[in-house]
Amino acid sequence: MVIFIDGNELRAREVQAVIPGVELRCEALQSAFSTSAPDPGQRARDKLLAHPVDGACFAEAVDITTMDGKSLRLELDSENANRFCKWWRETPTKMHLAIALRRAPGADIELYASVCDGRIADQPAGSHLLGWDRLFVPGGEDHTLAQLIEAGEVSELRRAAYAQVGAALDRRLASSP
Repeated sequence: MVIFIDGNELRAREVQAVIPGVELRCEALQSAFSTSAPDPGQRARDKLLAHPVDGACFAEAVDITTMDGKSLRLELDSENANRFCKWWRETPTKMHLAIALRRAPGADIELYASVCDGRIADQPAGSHLLGWDRLFVPGGEDHTLAQLIEAGEVSELRRAAYAQVGAALDRRLASSP
């Protein structure tokens, strides 16, 4: 059993499509958690540190940046997704995904990452559970990441990073007595 901290069933379904043998349980992040870390890797790591788990666990965090590297994270809050898309729509961007993994209690935290080029959507589309995925259209697609996930597709963004997580979990299982 691997605990997906701050995960949800839609995201877990996508992860399990990449790592079909992993048994996941989603746990909500403990209340009052927040981090101002600008780096998604640090935010994912902070989630693990804020939510102690007896066993293997992981958390993810994302950021969307302009092509020149300016983070758009501070441009968005839960009240202005429509305004965000109106202001930034069609802007070429990159979505950065970071996954923090701890294979066992007390083990070092490992980071895995991937990046996907795309653009900001004309308007938010898809489940609110999928956060920024509602605002980002991957290159070569006509739909947001959230819409693709809801349709059962696995994004290349998560496929690349979670394949690495799956390999790390396989190494953990292979080294267990």
